[in-house]
Amino acid sequence: MSPRLLHIILSLAVLTFSRTVPAQTLPSLPMDSKIQKGTLRCGIAYYLVKNDEVKGFADFAVVRRGETPAAAAPESLETGWLSRHGIGPRPGGYFQDVDGSTVLHLDKVPVYDVNVLDSTLLVTFGQAALSRADEAVIVSGDIDPVELKKKMDIFSMLVPQHFVESSLAPNYVWEPSVMPSIVFTRTCSGERGLVRVAYASPRTPYDQMNTAQAIVMGIFSREFQTLALRRIERNLREAGIPYGKLEMNYLNSTETGGDEEFAVEVQTDRAHLEAAMKTVSQTLAGMDGFGVSEREFTDAKKVMMADMVRRGSNPLSNRKYVDRCVAHFLYGANLAPYGEETRLFARKSVADSTETRLFNQFATSVLSQLSNLTLEYRADLDSLDEDEALFQYNLAYLYGSTFRESRDYSWQRDTASLEVACPRVKIRETKPEPVSGGTLWTFSNGVRVVYKRVPGLGSFDYALLLGGGLSGVTGLVEGEGGYFGDMLSLYDAGGLSASDFRDHLAVNGITMGTQVALTFTSIGGSAPSSKLPTLLKALLALANSRTVNRGEFDIYLRNAAWARLSMEDRLYSMMYPGFSHSTRKNPAALNSATQAKAAQFYEGRFSRVNDGMLVLVGDLDESTVRRTLLRYMGGFRTQKNSVPRNTVHYRPAPGTVSRTETDGPKGVFVRLDTEYPLSGVNYVLAEAAAEVLRRHIVAALDGTGLSVAVQAGFHSYPQERLWMYVACEGADAGKALPAVRKGIRNAGASTVSKKDLDAFKAMAMAETAKELTLPETMVTAVVARYGIGKDLVSHYKESVNGITAARLSDMLSSLAAGSVAEIVVE
Repeated sequence: MSPRLLHIILSLAVLTFSRTVPAQTLPSLPMDSKIQKGTLRCGIAYYLVKNDEVKGFADFAVVRRGETPAAAAPESLETGWLSRHGIGPRPGGYFQDVDGSTVLHLDKVPVYDVNVLDSTLLVTFGQAALSRADEAVIVSGDIDPVELKKKMDIFSMLVPQHFVESSLAPNYVWEPSVMPSIVFTRTCSGERGLVRVAYASPRTPYDQMNTAQAIVMGIFSREFQTLALRRIERNLREAGIPYGKLEMNYLNSTETGGDEEFAVEVQTDRAHLEAAMKTVSQTLAGMDGFGVSEREFTDAKKVMMADMVRRGSNPLSNRKYVDRCVAHFLYGANLAPYGEETRLFARKSVADSTETRLFNQFATSVLSQLSNLTLEYRADLDSLDEDEALFQYNLAYLYGSTFRESRDYSWQRDTASLEVACPRVKIRETKPEPVSGGTLWTFSNGVRVVYKRVPGLGSFDYALLLGGGLSGVTGLVEGEGGYFGDMLSLYDAGGLSASDFRDHLAVNGITMGTQVALTFTSIGGSAPSSKLPTLLKALLALANSRTVNRGEFDIYLRNAAWARLSMEDRLYSMMYPGFSHSTRKNPAALNSATQAKAAQFYEGRFSRVNDGMLVLVGDLDESTVRRTLLRYMGGFRTQKNSVPRNTVHYRPAPGTVSRTETDGPKGVFVRLDTEYPLSGVNYVLAEAAAEVLRRHIVAALDGTGLSVAVQAGFHSYPQERLWMYVACEGADAGKALPAVRKGIRNAGASTVSKKDLDAFKAMAMAETAKELTLPETMVTAVVARYGIGKDLVSHYKESVNGITAARLSDMLSSLAAGSVAEIVVE
């Protein structure tokens, strides 16, 4: 790390800890209590993580520092036994090259079977015995660390003594580059172009990776991403430059043994590549030359804080824990408790003016015009004049760093126009709500509210459920209805422009998304506990004072044309051709009339809010909620009659439909679909069926190197249907389709053993119980009950106990005999 950058990071770190530590020292970070680490008698390191994310399963890994997969003798791994027990490879194979080191991943090991656990340990230590490199064994999952450590001590006797001195950083030297680098890749005709601007910077010193300095560096970097990406996006939109992808990525010291890197990627057409590059250059130069304002920086912190709290509430998966341990072993990354960054971010007691000044110094140290720059083009061009490209980049940078912009990039806006006087209402009826276990209030205007308190979170989840969905819309083109949910974010509302309204929600920590299903509409998300009045005013503005913003729609239309259908959407369109009320997106169906259709649709929904309900679940005090609701609920419009349920008739194409593509990740992708009743038992049964299907496909694909992932779900309308999406990713996909088909047939004809059945039931019981403690799950369950008339969770214990081998076989055989759509990407 350069002296200047080190000084900036240390300044904020010391200021943050100034009340507890001397200025010349920084405390080490505590280690997550779920993680145990040490060294086995043979000299290799071990990491054990007790994580009950998936009951009965664990992920294993063997890490070899400084030894590539080619030298790791991958042919020595007996994959047949692994695949027969559902232990499949990741995309690219079991062995992964991580920055010149090798990681052997054995994911989703069924450790509920002691024989499989012991055999996996034998495979793990057998692989460790093949090398004399510095090694580590990692296990994360539903384990007993004490008992597992005893077994590891025994198996480690198979491993010759390792006498490798662990050295994390002996050879790293920051070598700044004065001359920029330019990379040009010619793409196929018609392929989307891309411009990438990347700046390298020195990594965090290895001896500081487990201190607050590394976290402060991470916080500064995320702030830089948030502020720069917002500026670039706004400037691209105002310049009329279409883009299909806009990303800013940060390669940090926990992911590499080399330099860190900030990179902006803009995907656009050939005609706008240079304009996009100039916009990125000029925007970054403005941050370099003039910094950001205190107001803009303070707003960015508010947006970040809400996002960090949301992410911190989600438990880490076994895969993420393994990745953290790999990063600790290879790069010295910290193993602090999940959420330590959020805690440190929230406890900072540094004046905004001081922190803004330090951030601007940080941005200047990262951005350096042409130094440490890599400029990359991917385009359908015969050649690229590299000198001209660098000249244009430099010219735009000089302009941006010389002439200060006058536009305001902050999030805060005058929201006085959102304050409205609402008619007074009273609570007419109070009764228990069985799905959430909370309370159902009916107000005097007929609007209903479900309230359930989950204390200690500091936030809540919500949904405004409205009666009626796409089935009531006429004149739709296939794939057009999938955009109706996005249309709500393109309205001016409450006297604010559409973009200002979105900023207003973001800076208050409120997320808002809209789902338009066939039979209902739901506007939902999350918010800090103190922002319930802000949320209700925003919903009232959308319901009563929204106006079409044609400019926003035109920008959306232009960028949507660049979007590529997801693989799931492509399979769905193959299976449901011509279904005009599809909830999937198709860019070819989006047109200038879509906004008008959506406007008419939303007016119908918001004119009778009493035909739905508001759902509030989270850390909300009941008396405060009641007072707030009494003040605002009278502002929603109501009608006496409810929305009629329109009938839609459609069935998917029978049999199998297939096609081959060449663009995108290589692999075999399959959608299975069959008519099947949606009940509480079948809802939990589907996950067990998906696991059985995954195992059979993994076994059938042995030796191909393809990974396997399976998702399951239900449709409730026009018919109740079960679907599964199978993604098999890997390089040699062309010859793998027959094996995937074989795996599906085998699953359909299989019988599940009692041991596996008991494990699936235990997994379903634990998963469902855990999920029902989360506000988001409770809100989803309530929406399902009143949106499609299905109570899927109230009697989940009875549902789980209803899982039988016969029911599993019936579900899988029905899927194997149903409709199938296949795409092979070669």
